[in-house]
Amino acid sequence: MSAPPCPRCGRELEPLPVHHTRNRWGGGPPRPRSELWWTCPAGDWLGWQNPNGGPLHTMRLWPGNCPFCGEDDTTWVGEPWQREDGEWRDWVVCLDCGTSNPRRIPPPATP
Repeated sequence: MSAPPCPRCGRELEPLPVHHTRNRWGGGPPRPRSELWWTCPAGDWLGWQNPNGGPLHTMRLWPGNCPFCGEDDTTWVGEPWQREDGEWRDWVVCLDCGTSNPRRIPPPATP
């Protein structure tokens, strides 16, 4: 698979390996996450893509400690979406430990 262009600057994105390193029952080795993770060599974009292709999904840095492993500035948050039941969610992923979780968020402010 060839690397897609950066949505911000058009440069070729670089693959970013992200592995699950927590809760490895039986002491197995870290295993890769199922998504394809990409970063821009200019350092101003990070996102993921479904392994079967499809659009790139931009992530933004969540400042502070990872809620799963405690590492500093390793957690990224995806764009919010609204579920069919009206509830708003986003997706939190730690690039250090590989743990992720959707979380409930308040509805976006209306102008």
